[in-house]
Amino acid sequence: MSRLVLLAALLLVDLACRSPLAKVQPSADECTLDLTVKVEDHSRSLVRLKHPAGEVDTPVARKAALETLRAGFEEDLRAEAAARDLRLVPTSDLHLALTITSLGEVRTKYLVWGILSGVGWGVGVGLLAHNTRLALGLGLYELVEESAFWLGGSLLMGRWSSPAVVEARLTRTGVAQPLWKETYFVLWARKELAVFPAADQSLRERQLQASLRKVMTKLFHDLESIPGFPPAIRPRVPQEALPLAATAPALPPRE
Repeated sequence: MSRLVLLAALLLVDLACRSPLAKVQPSADECTLDLTVKVEDHSRSLVRLKHPAGEVDTPVARKAALETLRAGFEEDLRAEAAARDLRLVPTSDLHLALTITSLGEVRTKYLVWGILSGVGWGVGVGLLAHNTRLALGLGLYELVEESAFWLGGSLLMGRWSSPAVVEARLTRTGVAQPLWKETYFVLWARKELAVFPAADQSLRERQLQASLRKVMTKLFHDLESIPGFPPAIRPRVPQEALPLAATAPALPPRE
């Protein structure tokens, strides 16, 4: 039951990322935005982040791989902002903070939560029946079953999908509470991955870059709900040939 509830919740969040952005009123500098992009150091395996090419799997290597993907995500965001004539300046009244909380694999805390929720359900059923032996038996059964499900599922997801979770917060200077916040979940980004050359599509870093680009598309779609937020007005620069974290070429001046 706990697995079904969690799966349903993830699907609902993925399909219904719609917060009341229309309530955010633009300020005088509505065409500027302060952008920060962070990544939480959470990875357990380098191969889930990049093609290692003989590189030793160490915390330093995983941290560097995460930073490369973070920087590439920020460059894509800045290129998209440029296509909208949206200036990204630190002094803007509006602040958009993005945090990559999961990338390439399911985080340990989610695995622990999933396993413990199943164990808690089994123990709870036994206690409600006032049967200690039943509670212990169900708890042990759920521990084995949930461990197999979550650990096995995590292994398959990390290998056969390119998961990404990004938290977004929009705040305004002088306002304590966030104007808006959302969490974006992506399991696979087939359309975004197709932009890259066929030879690159099997590379783990390209798959994750595609997932982050799908997050970016969802993010800007939601931000367009803000009155006055600039839509895309110029063709986006094709970036399939750009290396991760490469600087986007200059866009032509607006007609």
